[in-house]
Formats: sequence, C-alpha cells, structure tokens
Amino acid sequence: MALASRAALRWARLRRRCPAARPPAPCARPYSARHREKIDISTYSAESIRNFSIIAHVDHGKSTLADRLLEITGTIAKTDRNKQVLDKLQVERERGITVKAQTASLFYSHEGVNYLLNLIDTPGHVDFSYEVSRSLSACQGVILVVDANEGIQAQTVANFYLAFEAQLAIIPVINKIDLKNADPERVEKQIEKLFDIPVDECIRISAKQGTNVERVLQKVIEKIPPPQCNTTDPLKALVFDSTFDHYRGVIANIALFGGEIQKGHSIVSAHTKKRYEVNEVGILTPDEQPTHKL
Repeated sequence: MALASRAALRWARLRRRCPAARPPAPCARPYSARHREKIDISTYSAESIRNFSIIAHVDHGKSTLADRLLEITGTIAKTDRNKQVLDKLQVERERGITVKAQTASLFYSHEGVNYLLNLIDTPGHVDFSYEVSRSLSACQGVILVVDANEGIQAQTVANFYLAFEAQLAIIPVINKIDLKNADPERVEKQIEKLFDIPVDECIRISAKQGTNVERVLQKVIEKIPPPQCNTTDPLKALVFDSTFDHYRGVIANIALFGGEIQKGHSIVSAHTKKRYEVNEVGILTPDEQPTHKL
C-alpha cells in the first residue's frame, strides 16, 4: 500500500448494531467483555505506540513467536498449553497453520517508558497472501521470520517485497536455532544477499524455547517508527478486517489514521456513504477488552 508509511494510531474492535439484529440477551454471554473494567489507553501517546505484523513462509514459527511475545508482555499466562493462541479457527488448530490474520495489543515497558504494541499474526500460505497485504496497510513495520534450517522460501521472498514496497521497517528474525540441523550463519548470508539486510541486523531466536525473544520486542521499539497521527484531526480510519455478530451487529477491526472514536459517535463510510452508530469500542488482548475511546 502506497500510504502505509502514514500508518495507524492503534486498532481495535468497533461495533454497531444493525437494524435487523436482535436485542442483546439479558444474560451475560461468554464472548462479551462488558463486565470487564475499561482500559484507559489515552495515556499512550502516538510516540509510544508501535504497529507491526509478523510475516514468514508457512511453518517457520510465526504463531509460536506470537505466543512467546504474548507471554513476555504478560498478555497471557505462561503455561505449556499456550500453542497457537491467536489461531482461533478450527481448521487452524487442526492443521497447525494460520489461515486468517489475528490481532493483539501488548503492553510493554522498555527503559522506563510504557509502550502499546499492536501485533498482527499473518498467514504464511500463498493462498492467503491477501490477508498479509491487507494487514500490512495498518502497520509501520514487520518482523520477517526465517527458519534456521530451511532458510529463505518462496513466501519469505513474496512477503518481504510486500513489506518493502509498502516502505515498512523490516526486522529479520532467524527462528528455530535450537534444531539439530539449524544453520543460522547460512541463513544470515541468504538474507544479506537476497534482501540487502546486513548480517548484524538479524536476530537469532528459538520461539519454542523463548531464547532471545525479548530482544525482538526491544528491536520493535527501536526500529519501527511510531504512527504519524493527531487526535485533533477529523476521524479517519481503515477497516482491515470485520466480522458479523447476530446480537451486536458488525464488529470491525480498524486502524486509526487520525481523530478519536468512542461509543455514541456517528461515522460515515467513505466508500458506501452509509452512516453507522458506534455501539462499543475496545482492543484485543487477544480477547475483547473495552476501552473508553480510541
């Protein structure tokens, strides 16, 4: 996307009630976050926000890395059962691959500063490349994961150029260094030769064991630029994903390019010119967490 460098302030779920939708049931639903205390994210300025995606060839460890990042930041509890936390579809869990891009907001403190890190875990299979390109439009940078054993593969190259053409910051990460046949030196040379990224910028990790994963978070803060947005501007947002709920209506994942949005606001689609009422706003952690405004 040509305008990707303008980036999003933060993303979350935006809800509106469709006219045909039934009213909410009086009892609490298991997927509802209404009972939770709302998070105040107004304390996070644009300078302390990072929006990034994890991209890679299929089965190079994107989702495992996402699990470790969620654990390190305290977003989820550290247990042996944390496998593919962001892969929510049944087919994803059965086959062990990511089909649909999923988002999560992480809170992390680095050198005395609190950061809000918005992560998108993207698919690696070529059939779902549109999910990747759509996700990159909401980011300022990417983590490019490469298997230390297999090296650079077809979708590694394809996803790299999606990020490169969008002018995003790229952080190369060599995963699975714990494998017996791992050869990170060879992979580093591949990355330097094909992508013109210096060897010393590559980070060697084992997402499965958690080795050196925190260094990835630090690199995200250091290398990926914050979004260029102003809350005093008129509202401008990009819908990069959406679902429909029969009780609550449309649930849209949005990336804010400017302005603010909160419950009760009336918004207009620039494409369809249709008007919508905002019924609830929040972030994903990775479950729905309501906020006062975005």
